Amino acid sequence: FFFGWLMPPKVSLLKATQGEAIRNYYHEMHVIQDMLVTLYKVGNTLEWVDREMEVSFLPRLLYDLWFIRWAFCLHKLFKQPVKSLINPEPGFEYEMRQGDTEDAQMYTDVGVCYAPGTVLRGEVFDGVEAVRKMEQWLIENHGFQPQYPVSELDEKSFWRRFDADLYKHCRRKYRAVGTFMSIYYKSKKGRKTEKEVREAEQAQLETAYAEAD
Repeated sequence: FFFGWLMPPKVSLLKATQGEAIRNYYHEMHVIQDMLVTLYKVGNTLEWVDREMEVSFLPRLLYDLWFIRWAFCLHKLFKQPVKSLINPEPGFEYEMRQGDTEDAQMYTDVGVCYAPGTVLRGEVFDGVEAVRKMEQWLIENHGFQPQYPVSELDEKSFWRRFDADLYKHCRRKYRAVGTFMSIYYKSKKGRKTEKEVREAEQAQLETAYAEAD
């Protein structure tokens, strides 16, 4: 009981207390991302990250108990009568690959958390460009990036991953535009100031409400 406080603190506490220098250090020197990909493309995903980011699959023995460079979780993505933000691949039910059923496609969450090989060798690593390439690869392979990591895509490219029709309709209908940040600007937080986010939202405000009326 008395040593419980020595255990790793909550991630939310670390994020709330870290300074700008630490935030930039992790952004530039580490890869901290999750990739939601179809189960049959996990092998391609591992090869791509190993090739493009040089984050090896095998964990170092020093970290084998508390830290591993990769984490895997399985998720079923169900086929809905109405399209939601994320949807399975069109026609997946005819392929019936491993883990798939007639009403759901099996996805895997691949977590990548480590310093790339270029950083370990003391070379220059462009974290922004690396994440942008990763996101483009996910778009091309019908994968998704959870929105707690930072996105480096522009707004148009960001929405290529999602079906935003119902989401945007609800934001207009309930007058959330200009009051609550959209998913895109929340995921860009850290790269944009609060003022920039508000200005970008405000620019859409009158048009969005006019369409809703």
